[in-house]
Amino acid sequence: MKPEKQDTRHYRIGEYAQKMGVTPDLLKHYERMGLIHSETTPSGYRYYPFHETLVLLECLMLRNYGIPLQEMNRLLYEDDVSQFHAYLDTKAETIRKHMLLEEAVLNDQRLFSQWMTRMEGRETYVLIEEKEDMFFLPHSRHRDFLDDSRIQDLLSDWVSWMPAVKIARLIPDLAGDNVPGRSSWGLAVPGRLVEKYAIPINDVVCRIPGGRKLMLHYQVSRRKDLRDRALQVLEDHMDKVPERSSGPVLQIVLANLRFGGEGNSCGWFAIPYEE
Repeated sequence: MKPEKQDTRHYRIGEYAQKMGVTPDLLKHYERMGLIHSETTPSGYRYYPFHETLVLLECLMLRNYGIPLQEMNRLLYEDDVSQFHAYLDTKAETIRKHMLLEEAVLNDQRLFSQWMTRMEGRETYVLIEEKEDMFFLPHSRHRDFLDDSRIQDLLSDWVSWMPAVKIARLIPDLAGDNVPGRSSWGLAVPGRLVEKYAIPINDVVCRIPGGRKLMLHYQVSRRKDLRDRALQVLEDHMDKVPERSSGPVLQIVLANLRFGGEGNSCGWFAIPYEE
């Protein structure tokens, strides 16, 4: 039977869920977690008192902060207002970072689409551009990881900002001696994004000065030696390019796909250039 009429009105679970814009399953789950409470008649019908409405609305608000149900119980029934505010402040900071990351992903996709349009029908594309400073975090060399605690101190933060942070290779000198193991693979990011996203750096990170660069954009088979291919393309476009290019060369990998048994790779080389 329905509970006796009291000052507080009671609602059957289906009606209460409809009034609150949620599902009956959500009400049952929140009740199991001890967040809201109902009254059950001897015949087994569940009724929710109206005064549970404010608590449920608070729970729904906290849900949108991404707060786990276990934490809601503590926040609503144990913490004071200052603790409540401090916790929400921390969650809001996490949300802000996620928003920045989503912005970075969308911006990167826009740039990649522009790059694909420019490369349509081309295997390589060479031009001279003014480039900004880049920061490079080494990670591996000659098929093995670099054993350096300074790298590990930064790695998780850098990876969390991909694709704003790119897969990259740092070549000491594209025109220099081709000694295996001299190049380092790692991650690279423009200097302005280091500041914008507060990406941490330390003394293991290399700063690659910006300036005038000869840019080789490519989309080729992964089986081709990109270093030799780069030199060949540059020599085809300019006389004595190796003599006019010195300093570290940065290779950015935009995609490295396993397609058709051979695979495709696309990205670009930034080679220091002085006229």
